[in-house]
Amino acid sequence: MDTASLLELADSVRRNGLREPIVLTADGAVLDGRNRLRACEIAGVEPHFVEFAGADEDALEYVVDTNSARRHLSESQRALIAARLADFRHGGSRSRPTGRYTQKAAAAKLGIGERTVRDGKLVLERGPVELAEDVERGLIAVRAAAELIRSAGKERVLVAEYHRLRRQSGSVEWYSPPSILRLVTELFGEIDLDPASNEGEPWVSAKHHYTQSDDGLSRPWEGRVFLNPPWNAQGSPAAWVKKLLDEYEGGGVTEAVCLLPARTNTVWMDSLSKFPRCFVKGRLKFGDAAGEAPFPVVLVYLGPRTQDFVDLFDDLGSCYAKVSPSIPRDCPA
Repeated sequence: MDTASLLELADSVRRNGLREPIVLTADGAVLDGRNRLRACEIAGVEPHFVEFAGADEDALEYVVDTNSARRHLSESQRALIAARLADFRHGGSRSRPTGRYTQKAAAAKLGIGERTVRDGKLVLERGPVELAEDVERGLIAVRAAAELIRSAGKERVLVAEYHRLRRQSGSVEWYSPPSILRLVTELFGEIDLDPASNEGEPWVSAKHHYTQSDDGLSRPWEGRVFLNPPWNAQGSPAAWVKKLLDEYEGGGVTEAVCLLPARTNTVWMDSLSKFPRCFVKGRLKFGDAAGEAPFPVVLVYLGPRTQDFVDLFDDLGSCYAKVSPSIPRDCPA
């Protein structure tokens, strides 16, 4: 789980207790419930455990069945699980697997297609460890990772190509496309603040910048703000979105455009539901990246000039706003 989801789980455990026990092996290792255990630690709740009774093969079956039913696993994460299950004999007939699952059976078990499993195996067998880790963290789709490997050939120097896509090694920064920055500048006239700016020469043309060393989350925000927050598996845009809402509702921020990964099932995205947004068509190319981003994005506008935002950004994608339900006529006032 990312930090935001884990904190939500911890809050639930704090309010309701641990509803599902943590399953241990006979020697005390966690077989199922690692995130629940972490949530208990955060919430200060004493966890309760049960011991799994069965052989190792039964334990494998249990783990696969349990995790394949969980909705928080993306297709890419399922692909790597299935790829690890599909253990084929090298140099021989692929119809005679050495493991318990064939590729077809592993795909069916995890509810994905065989091609997705093949992409997962390619990432695990020919990609760098960092690439597989980022697929598991949800930073890049398994298909996009597999395409990077195919385009780079068999050599593992594809690491360089991968990090060019990410702009720099280990970066969680996606540098805003100039085409979007031009539209934001046209909307605002001038950007007053980029509170999540890059180190070095600023990528965004703004009057003021906060870099990571400035700790923009601890500083006041004012005026017209463009926010493209950092995000990764250890942290989501949640803290940045909350800060933006607080500063806007407090009157410090007068207008804002926020560029976010389009994760509509998250709490932080739901907190922006009353504001108009533009779901960008296709996949953006960030900064000087070698390819397109492996995730869809959305632009959210906070301010009084909704129509101006729609008129400017409509060519990028479809614009939406929340529609409130009407009060039935027979309801008492």
